Amino acid sequence: MNQVTPGCAVLMCVVFGVSAAGKLGGGRWRAFMASTGLLRLLPPSLRTWAAGAVVVAEPAIAAALAGAVVLGDPLAEVAGFAGAAALLMVFTGAIVMSLRRGDRTPCRCFGAGATPLGWPHVMRNAVLLIVAGVGLAGAAAGGAPQPGAALVSGVAGGAFGLLLVRFDDLVDLFRPATRVGDGVRGNR
Repeated sequence: MNQVTPGCAVLMCVVFGVSAAGKLGGGRWRAFMASTGLLRLLPPSLRTWAAGAVVVAEPAIAAALAGAVVLGDPLAEVAGFAGAAALLMVFTGAIVMSLRRGDRTPCRCFGAGATPLGWPHVMRNAVLLIVAGVGLAGAAAGGAPQPGAALVSGVAGGAFGLLLVRFDDLVDLFRPATRVGDGVRGNR
């Protein structure tokens, strides 16, 4: 584990932990299931299985990376980053296929979001794939980080992870407002 790897691990823990929590409970699970059906990427018989696999994989990745940070477990670290990269590639491929078909189903990445899928989601996933790659490279390099550097890296990773969780809102902040009649309409 090098100096940057703890930050990458904490960032991924935040993103995958919030994502899993956002899909569980009450109407959030149903909304997530409905969004997988609207994407039409899989036959109906596989959609429930795929959605369930996502809800199992996301907390497993977060737990593996949390174990790597807290316990210094190099095997959990490699498994967590590799799992994150694999799942992000699947998500990114699904988003790109949907966008090419003109499908703008709302993103349920973190639960009950209403933002339609778009290229910003691909960009966010590309950033996350880079973080997973950097983390995996750091894990492969081995070694223990300095405690102070690990703390700073972890705090920075957590903060950046929270920004990525709220990515849709951040993108909306920079979208120009559109005029409707005499009033100004919001960014969405």
